[in-house]
Amino acid sequence: MFAKRLLCFVALVVGAGTSIPAHAWGCEGHEIVALIAMKHLQPQIATQVNAILNASPVSATLRHYCRTSGLPAIAEVASWADDIRSDQPETAPYHFVDIPLTATRDKYDLNQICQQTCVVDVIGKFAQQLKTSTDPKSRADALRFLIHLVGDIHQPLHDESNGDRGGNCVAVEYEEEVPRETNAQHDDYYPNLHAVWDTDILQGILAEHDMSLEQFTDFLDRRYQSRLLRWNSGQPIDWAWEGHDAAVTAYRALPANVPHDNPAQVNSCADNNHIGRRMADLHIALGERYDNVSRPIVEEQLTKAGIRLAALLNSTLAK
Repeated sequence: MFAKRLLCFVALVVGAGTSIPAHAWGCEGHEIVALIAMKHLQPQIATQVNAILNASPVSATLRHYCRTSGLPAIAEVASWADDIRSDQPETAPYHFVDIPLTATRDKYDLNQICQQTCVVDVIGKFAQQLKTSTDPKSRADALRFLIHLVGDIHQPLHDESNGDRGGNCVAVEYEEEVPRETNAQHDDYYPNLHAVWDTDILQGILAEHDMSLEQFTDFLDRRYQSRLLRWNSGQPIDWAWEGHDAAVTAYRALPANVPHDNPAQVNSCADNNHIGRRMADLHIALGERYDNVSRPIVEEQLTKAGIRLAALLNSTLAK
């Protein structure tokens, strides 16, 4: 567990300065999404996916934060979109959409915050690029982005903001690890709510089940078998609002009264009247009751992401 936590902390530091730190769902989460998708790809589509990835492999000099080996190609590249962010910082907004926590779909136009770039917008663009491009690298990059970003949009804290950078500025104690200040200038703390949802909740689930990723993928596929057909639907905008609803639950379940805060752009936890310090002063400690709420959401969101990624690729690559 310590090694995994250390990896997540390194990713957090590397991601500083972007709106969301690297590795939503962590390495394991994105690999699980890809493995679930692979189980539901049509055979001819699975063949195409492998051929596209093999035609333009990842650069041998690219630094990888996820040390995977022996997994299918679709899972091996599941975190590529995070790996390239240091070299392509313009891709940072691809990974999330800042829907105000208090927003509701009937009263809020998501196009207002996707006028530039957000995960809702780019999933459709990369699907079109995968479908129509004849350049091997362009197609492979589009596919690698889709594998990752469909996972990202299903991480609830990638679909909201409460003036706190998607929970990055909400310091929490988790598994008896007390939050520590990691950047005094930016009011950054770790653990924080976003990091817990990115990695720690899932790692707790995996430790409890004591399964390999492939075994856990099979477990999720069986557990939610009756819901797969119902979940195999919708568009990115629907998935974002669904994730937002889950984020509302994630905040309501906190053992502290977190106010609905300024939804304006927050580039640092020192912004918004030192939101990071204000949240740290609440001394939020997450325990078993929070796990009881969050773990089913994480399992369902990972499964939904895998099913919907498969559906997207099946339709996009159909002849």
